[in-house]
Amino acid sequence: MDEKHGLSAVLIGAGARLAASMGVALSALWANKFRATLTTLGIVIGVMTVTGILSIIHGLDSAVERQMASMGVNSLYVSAVPWMSHGHWSKYRNRPPLSDRDYRKIREMVPFAEAIAPIEDEHGKVERGGDQVQDVEIRGTNSEFLAVAGEEIRQGRFFSQSDVEYERAFVVLGAEVADRLFGKEDPLMKAVLIGGCRLTVIGVFKAQGSFMGQSQDAHATMPIGRFRRLYGVRQDMNVGLRISSSMDLLRAEQELSGIMRRVRGLKPRQEDNFAINQQQMLGDLYKDITRTLYLVIEIVAAISLLVGGIGIMNIMLVSVTERTREIGLRKALGARRRTVLLQFLLEALTLSGFGGAIGLGMGFLVAYVVDAVSPLPAQVSLFAVMMGLFVSVAEGVCFGLYPAFRASRLEPTAALRYE
Repeated sequence: MDEKHGLSAVLIGAGARLAASMGVALSALWANKFRATLTTLGIVIGVMTVTGILSIIHGLDSAVERQMASMGVNSLYVSAVPWMSHGHWSKYRNRPPLSDRDYRKIREMVPFAEAIAPIEDEHGKVERGGDQVQDVEIRGTNSEFLAVAGEEIRQGRFFSQSDVEYERAFVVLGAEVADRLFGKEDPLMKAVLIGGCRLTVIGVFKAQGSFMGQSQDAHATMPIGRFRRLYGVRQDMNVGLRISSSMDLLRAEQELSGIMRRVRGLKPRQEDNFAINQQQMLGDLYKDITRTLYLVIEIVAAISLLVGGIGIMNIMLVSVTERTREIGLRKALGARRRTVLLQFLLEALTLSGFGGAIGLGMGFLVAYVVDAVSPLPAQVSLFAVMMGLFVSVAEGVCFGLYPAFRASRLEPTAALRYE
């Protein structure tokens, strides 16, 4: 019992000393509130920059992940030209497009695909009555498209194999197209016009949102035979393959490359006249584009934080100089070095914490405004909150430690004689 009482007394005493030091620190800051407010501006700007940047980065990363997932995480796409070319376009322009023969051979020769879908597309408009949606991606494919692309149906159904075989006039609308044409009305089994042809809506895709200001839901998908009746055979067919989960994607890509060389009748020394694409290519491109941008932004944020930290150190050094006699008097009355050190460190932490709290709020506001008025997506994350708090506390400790240490080292007699 005595040990418990002794520990309780120590904790109560430490808490009382901390509360007293905090009270002195707050009184000192309140006495110079205008100067303290100006000092916190640097912290506010720094933390606001860090929080806003992290929110924008988090939003971009989430949008890219959603975009890649919408293409099928375990899918490969065969096309005549690569999605991202690293050389001159003339290198690819004379490549023969993928044909129905190529598609049939792929179906025959690829044993490790769970689903295979030909994909042809065209941009056009979808009409209903007097309403229309412009610049819609019109897609023609087969019944295995959902498995390949990883998309989901929000309402109704996707077309079946028999729908594809009989080239039925069915269409599955993207969420944006359905919502703009039908509003709250049930679109199922209603008619729309595409390319002058009347098609029946049998389903609606689940919404995917937008990426960099571009909607991912402005599309309409129909059986490929019906698509060709409207637009003819396209010269840019892609063949999507959903790779079996038991097969490594890199190995599948290598084997598919060998199969495609045989399908296209290429000799050993001839270059590939096809490309195998996967969603990871978009992720790599995104990283290449944003790597330098993020570095520049991080440097700007670091400079803002440094300026804020220097402001804290400056006001604390001025405070130590102005209160030299006070420090001497307190030490002469028995105040220990660690008590003075704690008091001035608490003042610095209060300054940085107050600025950090305002900076967090401003950072969230910046993220909200950016998300609302620009194509850049921004999402506030727990990491951004924790980083903002950490930065503000770290600045208070790092830049307040030297002034606090300097105050604690003052000799009482010299401090009392200071004018």
